[in-house]
Amino acid sequence: MTSATALDIAQALVRIPSVNPDYDPASAGEGAVTAWIENWGRANGFTVWRQPVLPGRENILLQFRNGADHPHFMLNGHTDTVGVGGMTIAPFGGEVRDGKLWGRGASDMKGPLACMLAAALRLKNEPSTWRGTLTVACMADEEFRFRGVTAMLNQMGEPVPSARLPDFAVVGEPTRLRVVRGCKGCLRFAIHAVGRAAHSSKPHEGRSAVVAMAHAILALETHFATRLAQIAAPGFGTSTGSIGLISGGTGVNIVPERCTIQVDIRLLPGQDGLATHQEIQMLLREHCRQVPDVQWELPEPSVIDPSFEFPAEHPLVKTACSVLNQPTPDVVFFGCDASKLAARGVPVIVLGPGDIAQAHTVDEFIAVADLEAGTDAYVRLAMALMPV
Repeated sequence: MTSATALDIAQALVRIPSVNPDYDPASAGEGAVTAWIENWGRANGFTVWRQPVLPGRENILLQFRNGADHPHFMLNGHTDTVGVGGMTIAPFGGEVRDGKLWGRGASDMKGPLACMLAAALRLKNEPSTWRGTLTVACMADEEFRFRGVTAMLNQMGEPVPSARLPDFAVVGEPTRLRVVRGCKGCLRFAIHAVGRAAHSSKPHEGRSAVVAMAHAILALETHFATRLAQIAAPGFGTSTGSIGLISGGTGVNIVPERCTIQVDIRLLPGQDGLATHQEIQMLLREHCRQVPDVQWELPEPSVIDPSFEFPAEHPLVKTACSVLNQPTPDVVFFGCDASKLAARGVPVIVLGPGDIAQAHTVDEFIAVADLEAGTDAYVRLAMALMPV
């Protein structure tokens, strides 16, 4: 385990598949990457411990205490990736070509996570330049339901006494090394229509769930364009809605009995996700009464992930902007683990090398120069937040 540079570490991580099983049930999940990071951390002298999240899926945390419990600075990343379907490059090849590292997770976010590990090692080897406690927290399940960071926050303090909540945190999503002080949240839920099956030669004997769902889709699109468009926050734009998945029917010659859609709403600071869902449920119940002989199932949301926002004048934001020579911080539309840390009162920013535009793409990559710059940025920020 001699890997010391961010490129070495990122290449090793990309070559280990860790697709979130919710995107590919055949995937074993993050276990092999977790084991690699554990071995690397122990070989390099870090205190290392695991936290259970889901069966066979764990968080892994690395820590180095340099003379004091506080300030406690956490670098937070995730070990899972989205699926690899349709990729035009070898997803786990880890090839370095044209000044870029290619493969699934290179940008989101094994590249940024590698920078965190490389920065932690550099800081550990330069203890005279800072004082405090440094933790690198590697989370499972960020790409689906954020259960890794939730498990970590619920278990802080066990089994290592110094594993309490950090004083500052950075979540390493790819932001082009721009300091991000806030993210949108996310609400996700399903809607099911249940009609009555019949042979397609006698459609009048059935009730098409697909046709019924078309009414609900049109109602939702109107709601997105009117009600959600009225919910706005400075810098974030408006709340938005999208219908990302639809499934229904069993054959072209059968009137479909069931149809399901999956809905994604992006939440703004101050927007209550549960209240937003309840409002949509009321809309659909009222609208769907006009569709006879169809039952509607409106289960509870699968995800309610709040947004977060810290003011530009917050000490963490100001320090990070100063270190990165950035006049003003950004906000972004995507969600990540940062909002869960913020909800527990932890000052947090999002900051990482690479571009979110490359995340989840068919030819995902990160520039080697970005890995070098990301490592340097994390080291300089840690020294600024944990001065001697």
